[in-house]
Amino acid sequence: MVFIEKYRNHLFILFTLSVVGFLVYLNSISSGIEGGMDSYNHYLIAKNTWKHPNLFLDQWGKPVYNIIASPFVQFGINGATVLNILCLVLSSLLAYKCAQRMNLRYSFLAYVLTLISPIFLDNTLSSLTEPLCALLVVWTIYLSISNQFVSASILAGILPFARSEGFIVLFAVALYIVIIKRQYKYIFFLTAGSVFFNTLGWIIEGDPFWIFTQNPYINFQLSGRNVCGNGGIGHYYYALPYTFGTFTSLLVGIAAFFFMFKVLTHKSLKGQSEYALILLSAGLYFLAHVFIWWLGMMGSCGYIRVMTVISPLIAVLATVGLHHLFKLIPGYKLLKTILVSSLILYSIWVPYRFYAYKYPLKISAEQEQYKKLLKWYEQQEFENRTKIYLYPYFSIIADIDPYDQTQHLYSWPNSREFSKVGDILIWDSHFGPHESGTPLDKLLLNDNWQRIHSIIPNKKIPTVNDAPFEIHVFEKIK
Repeated sequence: MVFIEKYRNHLFILFTLSVVGFLVYLNSISSGIEGGMDSYNHYLIAKNTWKHPNLFLDQWGKPVYNIIASPFVQFGINGATVLNILCLVLSSLLAYKCAQRMNLRYSFLAYVLTLISPIFLDNTLSSLTEPLCALLVVWTIYLSISNQFVSASILAGILPFARSEGFIVLFAVALYIVIIKRQYKYIFFLTAGSVFFNTLGWIIEGDPFWIFTQNPYINFQLSGRNVCGNGGIGHYYYALPYTFGTFTSLLVGIAAFFFMFKVLTHKSLKGQSEYALILLSAGLYFLAHVFIWWLGMMGSCGYIRVMTVISPLIAVLATVGLHHLFKLIPGYKLLKTILVSSLILYSIWVPYRFYAYKYPLKISAEQEQYKKLLKWYEQQEFENRTKIYLYPYFSIIADIDPYDQTQHLYSWPNSREFSKVGDILIWDSHFGPHESGTPLDKLLLNDNWQRIHSIIPNKKIPTVNDAPFEIHVFEKIK
């Protein structure tokens, strides 16, 4: 490891340029992006913030993401990928800084394991909120363990507006600063983000409880609707090999074991508070997703990508695990060098093994059907008619501003109440029976709407709940 320490900065730059260059190459040959329709939705919200400033506070897009991503996505959806690559590199650097702050041997591994984290890499070519939230989380942790409590508290306070699960990390940071460090005076700064955004929402939207009433996941729960159902309690556990990698996950387990052993034997958190913060943040986040998917709550669909948010913390914990493991075997420098080198090579191989089949990313079979619809759509004279639909990809390829209500209405159940004769409704079996709450039969039996076009693939394309994907276009005639 002497060679690595001696040429550390040069190796960091070379390794980073290699990973970034490869991501840029993959992006250049990919026609699609990761994250499905969620990615396109986040892109459309952030892109249209300049024309529709109220979108800066959109809680589906997430205010922090909308603000930071908006200048990037004005250059197109590739701008979102550029932002994510920056988040990946900066998250790696902050994970390394955390490991240094904790005086860990082989602290450079925190940088390497973040930069080639399978789940982070897999979601970089997207317009998802997870990469930015990962950066903000590891930045918050670094500020906290560096005793920069004002900055840490303020940043922790805005995490829920980068992703709703930010409340979990905010809770962990609050415990660390207020309970463990006994810094009671920082409670105000911890709540400042929520107060600030809720006040903005109250002023702009006229809703005094904006923080709750506009949260889409709370609304999903209150509605009683469950689009994706639920899954087994072991869902995220079984995904660990291709989320973080098997060896990395084992090292995290070792870190947790040593932490518990020291706390139980010393009956104190003295000297362990930094580990406690990182373990609590990552552990609570992981368990929260385990249980909401198991119980089918908050509109969860069991997506593995949500673990991107804690991947830098996992890299730090893996470095902690290796640090303690190697303390048990003093000497054996050659053996340690071989083990560290093997860990790095394995960590490079994991994303290749599990994700190589996906790249270059292509548009989905559903999107292919919408491209077919576009050919028909462009031959019609629908420019001056309002289009009612939910599929965000169509807004991009048809160049429709989804937030201009003269052009577009979202196909919610109450949207049709505001429709007029001549309006066009585009129904698909992905969003129609679920988010839109409108079964196809209900439209076919409605005399106000006449079906004017259909796209039914010859080969079944399974969509939500394994329904065959179809598109049907209706015109309002009464």
